[in-house]
Amino acid sequence: MMYELEDGNLKLISRSNSPKSFPLTTIYQKKIDEDHTLLINTFRNKVLLVENESIKDNMFECDSSFENWFKTPFSDPKYFTLDTVYAGSLQKQENRIQISLEITYACNLHCSYCFQQQYGGLVRKPITLEKLEVILGNISKLQDENPGLEISIGLFGGEPLLPKNEAIIDRVFEYCVDHKIKVDITTNGIFLPYFAKKLIIHRSIISAIAITVNTLPDTYKKIVRVTKVANNTEKLLAVTEMLLNYGVVMDVGTNFDKTNLSDLVRMFEYFNDKGYFEKDNFCWNIGRVDNRFFDTDYDENIVSETDILLELMKIRDRVPDNLYAGFIQTCKNITDKLNLSFNERQLKGTYNYCWNVSPNEKVYYVDNELNLFRCTVTVGRPQYILGNLKKFDLLNYQHETKTFLDYRKCQLCHLGGFCSGGCKLSADVDFDRQCRWEKAEFEKFVDLILVPEIKAKLEELL
Repeated sequence: MMYELEDGNLKLISRSNSPKSFPLTTIYQKKIDEDHTLLINTFRNKVLLVENESIKDNMFECDSSFENWFKTPFSDPKYFTLDTVYAGSLQKQENRIQISLEITYACNLHCSYCFQQQYGGLVRKPITLEKLEVILGNISKLQDENPGLEISIGLFGGEPLLPKNEAIIDRVFEYCVDHKIKVDITTNGIFLPYFAKKLIIHRSIISAIAITVNTLPDTYKKIVRVTKVANNTEKLLAVTEMLLNYGVVMDVGTNFDKTNLSDLVRMFEYFNDKGYFEKDNFCWNIGRVDNRFFDTDYDENIVSETDILLELMKIRDRVPDNLYAGFIQTCKNITDKLNLSFNERQLKGTYNYCWNVSPNEKVYYVDNELNLFRCTVTVGRPQYILGNLKKFDLLNYQHETKTFLDYRKCQLCHLGGFCSGGCKLSADVDFDRQCRWEKAEFEKFVDLILVPEIKAKLEELL
């Protein structure tokens, strides 16, 4: 008897009379009780529950028609090519491009976990109007030459909504109105009251204002001592409500770590009681504080993906369509199978760690020196500059992708297909360290979430 986990259910797989034995050398195995073993082939995205007696000497016997389910780079290296890895595993790449303007590296906060603060070489002056016009000119050219291309602009930082950046913001808004292009804004929210009138007037071209609300007012003073995210939650929630009432799209993000994880359900109840989830112009993004370059000295406060998932599972039957997870990486294929991805919006391939190393989306960050970057966390770091906008083909550039095919170690690891080397930035700094983290995180996920869920589903069937 063999079951496959798919679409939240254990599905019984029919068997014929043509058995064959397959090696389980790089296939994850875990006994869940006296009769059943969990098998996960991360290289074929298969999660199976089988009878213990069908496994002997690290070989599994089943119907020969399922041979492809048990292929791994160890057992059949020639089978795994870029074509087989990506065949059917990617959503269709849409005809769109996102260009986020890093109009300044300056910020009025110094958050403890910020990925930019540890790099001292940032040019913190605002972008000049002259360089802004170079960017806008390139966008106009893209629009003129590709009439079917969907173009969107972002305002990013540093902190874009600083009063000294107002002339830059005015020009971007003017351009977006004239060219019918949407703009999103990522901000700590401190100067939202200052810009509120301007934002309301231009709400038709603002796709979203993304702010950070990491706590509720009653715990703000305690948490801010550690996080240094000093954006005054009470004032921020007040201006958020005002902008929501004026029809501005508000994308509220919460970055969870040990300081605020216990408040996740309470924050959900707050937004729910306010009626925010009933508003089309509100969403709540659940994020996880991380340390991709291992340089923030914040590790003792970082929680795992599993920790956040366990909190979200407390409200699993109440999750609205406008609550989005934004933190699930290595375990994403399995949370999809469990229906526990909580509307995760990240667009990535089945065998890619994240969107950054996937071939799906065209996303660029352009800074105040017209340098281009791919990943949010790399912005401002010279070693990750893709090129300069003046000599760069935005539409046809092929960014670097990563799967387990790029790492020999991953091809020999039972987690390799899902992890695929983990975060490339962390791998660049210390591959073995991030490898240990991913393996430990996966074991934690299996023990605390996957096995209990499998057992519950099996009990329903027996």
